[in-house]
Amino acid sequence: MIKRFFILMCTLLSFCFLAEAQKSANLRPKWVGNVPKISEGDFYFIEVQSDASTTLPGARISVKQEIASNVERTDKVSVTEIFEDKSVQQYDSNSNPILSSSDSYQLKLNVEGSAVPIKTRRIDEYWESVERGGMTLLDYHALYAVERKGGNADFSDISSVSSYGVHGLWRSAIVPGWGQLYKGSTLKGGLIMGGSVALIGGIIYTETMRQDYMNKIKNTHSSELIRKYKTRADNFALSRNICIGGLAALYVYNIVDAIVAPGARRILVRKNGRGAGYALSPGLSADGSPAVMAQITF
Repeated sequence: MIKRFFILMCTLLSFCFLAEAQKSANLRPKWVGNVPKISEGDFYFIEVQSDASTTLPGARISVKQEIASNVERTDKVSVTEIFEDKSVQQYDSNSNPILSSSDSYQLKLNVEGSAVPIKTRRIDEYWESVERGGMTLLDYHALYAVERKGGNADFSDISSVSSYGVHGLWRSAIVPGWGQLYKGSTLKGGLIMGGSVALIGGIIYTETMRQDYMNKIKNTHSSELIRKYKTRADNFALSRNICIGGLAALYVYNIVDAIVAPGARRILVRKNGRGAGYALSPGLSADGSPAVMAQITF
């Protein structure tokens, strides 16, 4: 049972690794389909989507009009012009655009005969390759911050992060796999949680069977049956110990993974450039041994 479980887990993780090449990130960001709500401040978020482009630059350009339409619906205004305010495109060694590029646009509104500018900035993006009509297209999603009408937004306080600090750690410490599920790693979290349940069940079953054969030894005087029952009791004791060891190893892996593994990207907004929080990351101590480093911000 244990061997089959680990083979299944490795197979599923390998599948995820291969599938990663068809996505901009292995985990879908938490803002996709769940746009962060800002109740106060000089900006708000909108999500735009395109599934008709074959290239990443094309997908980025294709959502410009959707940005304007979204602003028109939200602010009850009319966008008369869109022009590029700032664009930073970075490329890899194969001349392919990479994810860290950023676009900013300025929307010109016509409000009572006056031209009113509104700033926007792309905060994060995510895409997946999809096959449609014999073509490979990009299912592209982008999250933009949009300045409220009459506001003076500072987008430097917004960031996209994949760290969760102790929020994932304490969950995994209580229920193995819970922290991974919270961070968006549903497959990994499900495997850890399911594996823990299976191993706990194995411990209970093997210990119950061991106790049953030990009771049978007490109730017989046949030396042949005593040897037979003792052998079976020892086998179940060995299986129980393997399950205990497997559960302990899985729990330790679960804790370490909850600390160091990145989760699905989420949006962090710090008010006025300040915010309190803390994060854990792997590092080295003064003597060069592995350690977990804590970073606290106030």
